[in-house]
Amino acid sequence: MTTTKQMIVDAFSKAFRKYFYNEMVIGKLAHSELKQSINKGDEVDITMPGMVSLFDYDGGDLPTAETATISTCKVKIDRGKAFHFELSEMEEKMLERTKGNPEKMVDLAKDYTADAIKQFAAAVDVAYANLYTRAGHYLDDNGSAITLTPQIAKDIFAYMQAKFQRGDGKGHTNWLDGSMVCIVPPEYQFYLGKLDELKHTETGKNEIRKGYIGHLCGWEILVSNNIAQPEDGVFYPLFGVKNKTLAGGISSNLNTTFYTPEKNFNTCYKGYGLYGVGAPRADMLGTVKISAPLSFSA
Repeated sequence: MTTTKQMIVDAFSKAFRKYFYNEMVIGKLAHSELKQSINKGDEVDITMPGMVSLFDYDGGDLPTAETATISTCKVKIDRGKAFHFELSEMEEKMLERTKGNPEKMVDLAKDYTADAIKQFAAAVDVAYANLYTRAGHYLDDNGSAITLTPQIAKDIFAYMQAKFQRGDGKGHTNWLDGSMVCIVPPEYQFYLGKLDELKHTETGKNEIRKGYIGHLCGWEILVSNNIAQPEDGVFYPLFGVKNKTLAGGISSNLNTTFYTPEKNFNTCYKGYGLYGVGAPRADMLGTVKISAPLSFSA
């Protein structure tokens, strides 16, 4: 028979799986898969969305069917986050009273784990952000950072739109209407906010669009504090295709256990989650080296 404490452990894990994706912003560019039974240092296969080719048709018989091309990215699970917290007897009793309603128990468990879920998602976002590469569509000022003005901030979006729309010359394009996402730091948002198209926009319209501030040149714009900043005052906003540009493997099991310390009536819970990230579709990734100094004039 499942004990109340074990049901609480299960509820914490279910809350993580249910709410984790909503907390990611940069992760919107990624195809992330939850993996079972993984250890730190393992390599996992992440299957990315496939492509097929078109051919000229002259009305005759069709050629032999091709095998749909899918790409598999190997991602090393090389990072982890651990947690360790205590619940009072009263808090446990509150959770126990919901055991007849599993969904309610998960939602209540989220109240206790929301901060941990946010921190874990932010850690994965940071890992994704630091995958920027010159192998994709890269823009800078002869090696230096581009200093933003409102107009330059807009021009960068138009430049990246043209680069993604160009494609490979064989019919494949890296531009998918309704799926193009750009993630910028708050400093970049400051300059975009001076444009007539994006003045006075509000972030976080709803949970599924966390960080959303608007659209520009066909790009859905999201804001994140986790954008790569390897140099002081220099940022690397990311451009890509929703769910297709990056790849991630994340442990589905939070490896949670419970115990009661000596001379203590409260139960402690501890566990850890593992993850790894990769950039398998550099042709669907764009970044720009920018400097966005904040200044205010009335």
